[in-house]
Amino acid sequence: MPRGITVEIGKLFEACRETLAIERLDDWGEYDRKITRPRIQKAGLALSGFVKHVFPDRLQILGLTEIDYLLSIPRAQALAGLDAYCERRLCGLLLTRNLEPPDFLLDAARRHSVPLLRSPLMSSTVISTVTNRLEDMLAPRTHIHGVLVDVFGIGLLLIGRSGVGKSEAALDLILKGHRLVADDVVEVTVRPPHTVWGAATELHQHHMEIRGMGILNITSLFGVAAVRDTKKIEVVVELSEAHDADYDRLGTENEIWPILGVDVPLARMPLRPGRNIAALIEVVARNQILKYRGHDSAREFQEKVNARIAASTGTGVPEPIARSTSAPLPAVEVE
Repeated sequence: MPRGITVEIGKLFEACRETLAIERLDDWGEYDRKITRPRIQKAGLALSGFVKHVFPDRLQILGLTEIDYLLSIPRAQALAGLDAYCERRLCGLLLTRNLEPPDFLLDAARRHSVPLLRSPLMSSTVISTVTNRLEDMLAPRTHIHGVLVDVFGIGLLLIGRSGVGKSEAALDLILKGHRLVADDVVEVTVRPPHTVWGAATELHQHHMEIRGMGILNITSLFGVAAVRDTKKIEVVVELSEAHDADYDRLGTENEIWPILGVDVPLARMPLRPGRNIAALIEVVARNQILKYRGHDSAREFQEKVNARIAASTGTGVPEPIARSTSAPLPAVEVE
């Protein structure tokens, strides 16, 4: 996880309060303590005083095994272990299964101002849910000017200069039955292992701006099936004027668009009067599905041409090496 990205334990508590039915058991905790890792940590041997491998910036989970252990050993031994444990300046303790904390656990947490939380759910459920939420909250993120749509299940990020027609193309796709994820401002995050996901900002969610018409509520106009909250970005589609750049006529060049260190395939789409951009974008999505299934139409055609040349000349023709290029990122707003 990149350095500098942190989540306060108080914000995690608010984010998971309803999902995990979490409650506070303290009135002393310092809820501005920082979590820097998405993985949680079970107390384990730390309760016996062996705290060498305790990571205070990870949420600590106490389940039935840990509480039973504390209740089964002499009180003085439990106090010594808890003092050594809490002295690590833990970001927070979370009890599962609605377990009642022993009074000496409450005292140790109070002395060291450790936030103490509790959930009625099993430890496995709590660990899975908290880990997923922290992976999202701690993920590198940025904002990109563009439009994100779901076409045939493929996440396409439409980019290009302001006014080039990104929103109009997305509206045509919605009319064809595809779904809008975000318009104008796309909030992008990286999720393990190396995938990029996009969503709308809270203010812009499910809305679209069309020049001459203003702001449209896509859910109200087309129903809930016309929108979705998040989608993995699988292809970047650059819309630009036909004279702005040269384009690959065969489609064998592997161009990429790096987003937060993740390389995403790039398709350049020249705009000309009369071109059905929405239909062409649909073809980009269909072609990406074929690539996932192991079929690259351009490369297969190139192999046929090479084979025909080799057969007619009697000499082998080496397959040209497709060059991989990276385009510079557009101006983005980084949180």
